[in-house]
Amino acid sequence: MFSHLTDMARDAEELKDASPMAPEPDKYPWGLRITLDQDSLEKLGVDHSDWEVGAVFHLMALAKVTSISSHDGPNGQRCDVGLQITHLAGPENEEKEEEEGEEDEEPDLSQHGYHRY
Repeated sequence: MFSHLTDMARDAEELKDASPMAPEPDKYPWGLRITLDQDSLEKLGVDHSDWEVGAVFHLMALAKVTSISSHDGPNGQRCDVGLQITHLAGPENEEKEEEEGEEDEEPDLSQHGYHRY
């Protein structure tokens, strides 16, 4: 279903345009961050107790388009798409797929500061 992962990090030019009030601009846009609460983690069957900040959590998601907008501005046309994540699959689901013989190549994320857990 997914052929490859795209690194969504901002490039150097985008980071220059970040807010001067921020001590260090976020490498990734704020809209790409999600939070899984205790109930969500339990629903996914995930035990986070051995995690650390920077660990990788493999995630597959389905999202429903909730809004689409575009407008012209001083820097050209800008488009935004709102997505509501509706379904998630975590490591437990990946293990089941691997047992069934469906394996995907794993990208090397260490160059982006990630740690394996």
